[in-house]
Amino acid sequence: MAYAQISFDQPSHAFQDISQGELVEHVFEFTNTGTAPLVFQNVLTTCGCTVPEWPKSPILPGSMGKIRIAFDSSGKIGRQNKVITVRSNSKDGDYQLRISVMVLPRKKQ
Repeated sequence: MAYAQISFDQPSHAFQDISQGELVEHVFEFTNTGTAPLVFQNVLTTCGCTVPEWPKSPILPGSMGKIRIAFDSSGKIGRQNKVITVRSNSKDGDYQLRISVMVLPRKKQ
């Protein structure tokens, strides 16, 4: 039976320290290691400060793709740990990506 299988190179990313108000981005690369096209239903985040972009067309078996995550630190302070839930037709079901960053107080001018 054919199935899609999502495999990430790195399922988590720790940003360097940033100042409050900065925007950072990271790209998670993945491969469909299954035998059927991989289709994303949704990519969910824990708050509006974390914005995902993902492929809208099917990823063929053996092909690679990217999920871009942008984090806006406006109004945040201290250690931030965010979970991104990838909902697809992968054989293993939902997959969780993680980002973390230390948000320091805005530098005084």
